[in-house]
Amino acid sequence: MKKTLIALAVLAASGAAMAQSTVTLYGVADTWFGQTETGVGAAKLKQTVLNTNGMNSSRWGLKGSEDLGGGLKAVFQLESGFNIDTGAQTDSASLFNRQAFVGLAGGFGSVTAGRQYTAYDALRGATNNTYDTAAFTTTGTVWGYGAVADYASRVNNSIAYTSPDFGGFSGAAVVGLGENKTATVDANQNLSLHVKYAKGPVLVGYAYQEQKAQNALVTDTATTKYNLIAGSYDFGVVKLVGGYNTAKVNDNSDKEYQLGLSAPIGTSANVAIGYTKSKGEVAGATTSNGKGYSVVGYYDLSKRTRLYAAASKTTADNNAGADTAATANFGLGVRHNF
Repeated sequence: MKKTLIALAVLAASGAAMAQSTVTLYGVADTWFGQTETGVGAAKLKQTVLNTNGMNSSRWGLKGSEDLGGGLKAVFQLESGFNIDTGAQTDSASLFNRQAFVGLAGGFGSVTAGRQYTAYDALRGATNNTYDTAAFTTTGTVWGYGAVADYASRVNNSIAYTSPDFGGFSGAAVVGLGENKTATVDANQNLSLHVKYAKGPVLVGYAYQEQKAQNALVTDTATTKYNLIAGSYDFGVVKLVGGYNTAKVNDNSDKEYQLGLSAPIGTSANVAIGYTKSKGEVAGATTSNGKGYSVVGYYDLSKRTRLYAAASKTTADNNAGADTAATANFGLGVRHNF
């Protein structure tokens, strides 16, 4: 009898523990068929493709939490990107190349550690035109045409804090430690933060990111700084998004902006257009100009399956007006969330 009671008690305790823990398998499978064109002049290349990552990047992941009591819980997330057209991992050197973190969450917000998105990326993604699509939004390409390379969206060896919501106001900060310091070279580091107000139809915020490259200990000649002011307003019949960004490293600097409009068509469809612009300068002199256009429309067959059509075009020229880079994409695709 005693052994039976003990066994029942163990089973009851195990059942309670399991009830307080959750683990979810999730993912996105996204592929599109169409045409791509890159380069200018004799280097122009046009081809028909079956590609991955059209509307969103294909991925699979595990995430979960455990209730620790008193409003505190442990959380984790592991996320791996893959190319659905070939089945290959996005990064063959890292299994969980997109995210890999563990931490604690509660009334204070959350503190997590591992490989994570930067706080700057969180605001930029939420306010990017044409739904922040993976293959067709032109912001990353055009802002990369300037004198300063575009930002790093994820950071290793990082600690992140995300605040709770205070009547619409919230913030986040992420610090990447680098961990590659030597006796003569300092470690590369990454610092990012954002503050925002999001309530009802309004979202507006400011984000900052600082990327420090490896330097000799006595110098600091390669710290890139990004400043973003961005927001959106949903009027119901149309939603407006936009952002203005500056990027600077040494004498190189960029001034960049993007705008977008999206409108619902009935209850299952939506269409969006976007425009992106960049201007690069070195020591105050203009060296490059970039611009891009995009249009994306989708129709939801269900809550998890979406059909979409999209097109985008980007161009860049130097201070003499000569074309230096160009891209064009057109495609029809399907995205399935699981």
